[in-house]
Amino acid sequence: MTKNNAVFILFCGDEIAFSNEVYAPPSLLTEGYIHACTAEQVKDVYQHFYADLDGVKVAVVDPRLLTGKLLLEAPSEPLGTHALFPHIYGELNVDAIVDVVDYNLFAHQEVASSILDVLGHYRFLRLPVEGTLYKSTWRADMALDDNKPVGTAMIGMYCHALKSVSCFHRLKYDEVWHFYQGDAFNLYLLYPDGRAETVVMGPDFKQGQQLQYRIPAGVWQAGELSGSGQYAIFGCTMAPGFTGDCFEAADHQALKCDYPEVADICDRLAVNNHETKMPTGFAN
Repeated sequence: MTKNNAVFILFCGDEIAFSNEVYAPPSLLTEGYIHACTAEQVKDVYQHFYADLDGVKVAVVDPRLLTGKLLLEAPSEPLGTHALFPHIYGELNVDAIVDVVDYNLFAHQEVASSILDVLGHYRFLRLPVEGTLYKSTWRADMALDDNKPVGTAMIGMYCHALKSVSCFHRLKYDEVWHFYQGDAFNLYLLYPDGRAETVVMGPDFKQGQQLQYRIPAGVWQAGELSGSGQYAIFGCTMAPGFTGDCFEAADHQALKCDYPEVADICDRLAVNNHETKMPTGFAN
């Protein structure tokens, strides 16, 4: 761990209230500090304290944004082979939390300062069902006869270290993807006629990478960062605009039967935990 790498805090449910400015768990009163951990320590902390609990989440904290003091110190009792743990002295200012991910999607990787910079600037949310880092940037005031917006736009981020991907899903309307910044990423497309296609989005047109690509309605689509890149910033626009009821995530086991050539991709990107619908009312 370096002073510029993220530290992590495990919690359950809504224990951290993001409507508040600070987070002060009981340990701050009883021990004088807030327990945190490094990427390699998260698993041991989870297994020791949280394994029997549901809804465990991991908060990604940018140490450069902390108002309290961060120290590496020996734990009060041994935990695994780790000699030192990060302790936050003072209340945790919630704006130092730049991402929150479900534990079952946590990648157990260091999050470098370059990625923290992006998270701190865009302040992404996690998309329901998929868990993709995203931010809505435009929703048209003008509506169609069924009260759906005539258009919408969003930006998103794929990242290995934060396990931000898109599971296979399909939409009722065409969607246009845009490459904005960072490393190339793959879009995997499965067509109703049985054809599979991989589109590489990125800045290198000489290598066949695309800056913009339209995905027709009804095509199964999924995406992830290519190779060993750090992150990719992308955008999606739709007209008619995106609403939660135009989205359907795949049953990845069934999808593998229809498209066996992408079975490994289905397994890797099946992050939706068998959920296929957005929560009622989402983005409507």
